[in-house]
Amino acid sequence: MKNTIFALFLVGLAATSLFADKPERTPRTDWSEAKLEELARKIHENCLTLDTHMDVPIVLKRPGFNISEEHRWHEHASQVDFPRMEKGGIDGGFFVVYVGQGPLTHEARKDAIASGFEIADLIHKVVEDHPTLAAIATTPEEAYAIRNEGKRVVFLGIENGYTIGRNLDLLKDYYDKGVRYFGVTHSKNNDLADSSTDPEGNLHMGLSDLGRAAIEECNRLGIMVDISHSSDKTTWDILEFSKTPVLASHSGCYACYPHPRNLNDALLKEIAARDGVVQMNMFSAYMMDVEPDEERSKAMRAWFEQYRSGRELSEAEQIVATEKYIDLQKKFPKQLSTVSAVVDHIDHMVEVMGIEHLGLSGDFDGGGGVENSMDIGQMMPVTIEMLRRGYTEEDLEMFWGANAMRVLQASIDYSASLQEEEDSEG
Repeated sequence: MKNTIFALFLVGLAATSLFADKPERTPRTDWSEAKLEELARKIHENCLTLDTHMDVPIVLKRPGFNISEEHRWHEHASQVDFPRMEKGGIDGGFFVVYVGQGPLTHEARKDAIASGFEIADLIHKVVEDHPTLAAIATTPEEAYAIRNEGKRVVFLGIENGYTIGRNLDLLKDYYDKGVRYFGVTHSKNNDLADSSTDPEGNLHMGLSDLGRAAIEECNRLGIMVDISHSSDKTTWDILEFSKTPVLASHSGCYACYPHPRNLNDALLKEIAARDGVVQMNMFSAYMMDVEPDEERSKAMRAWFEQYRSGRELSEAEQIVATEKYIDLQKKFPKQLSTVSAVVDHIDHMVEVMGIEHLGLSGDFDGGGGVENSMDIGQMMPVTIEMLRRGYTEEDLEMFWGANAMRVLQASIDYSASLQEEEDSEG
């Protein structure tokens, strides 16, 4: 009961903050880069730092990849490993169980479900193989304890409800494997809801009936609901039906760049009013106009057709596919946005929502990255830029982990309150 009362207090405090005078921040224009970096490193050393969306399991599947060794983006097309987490002052975050959207057929759903559990098991195996370097967390308390042991914190999240097909009972199975957020959609519509980027348009006009039931089940279990990739209508529906604050694990700001993957001010305000959190997404194409590069597009289409057609690749084919992918990235480098643009989005969202509702995700190994911040080892530039603009140590402690952990704790507390009610009625 104490946890429930405390959670309600936090909700009221956050709602009050929306109408309070916004704090004035004094830019540190007279500080040297060395002084800014020193303070940034101190902040990262003193608080829990989490990235809420890492697609590292995509890379973990590669033959011979070792997450305990340091890699380089340009040489290995890899953005996350344990040494670079430590180098970048990042304690850990959410490894994502991601399955790309396929046909809404019985066989395709069956395959997606199998793939999802294989990825969850892979994450566990990798952590179990490195017991001195990392551990699985399912609660904020566990995350802080793992950090204090000097290990990397690994949470599990799901990207795309396709991983459960139409079987809501699987949410409990994923919960038991440690999954603590559920991303309802990805780039196309599924059985649960509409995506923000499906070229076919809406299928359900928001959440389907099954989607509403999935939200209820997530609330019951204590799983955060992730609205990233959801259409605006889907997001509004989730905000209406969810009994707990929501998470946007990797989303940007529509006012700064009008992309359908980004959140408009009305949604930002409502997410904050319900004590949710938006993790700014460092995905360059969602922050800038990308000049057409037909040669790169043609080469990448050919690579996907050859190696991502859905068929199982042999180990030798996987090695060749990785080598060709790396060569393509070198030959046709992506157009990148900047750390300054990332913080421009953050500034606007702070103005609309308050710092209590913001965090960060690089979307690494899933297409993310900007100039001078292309992997998990290069996260300090964001903190330095925020310090330069006048953000405080307290601001950054909330931003780097406390806000997301507050939302997770609210989900845990709500689930516990339902259990208490059930026990008292029984």
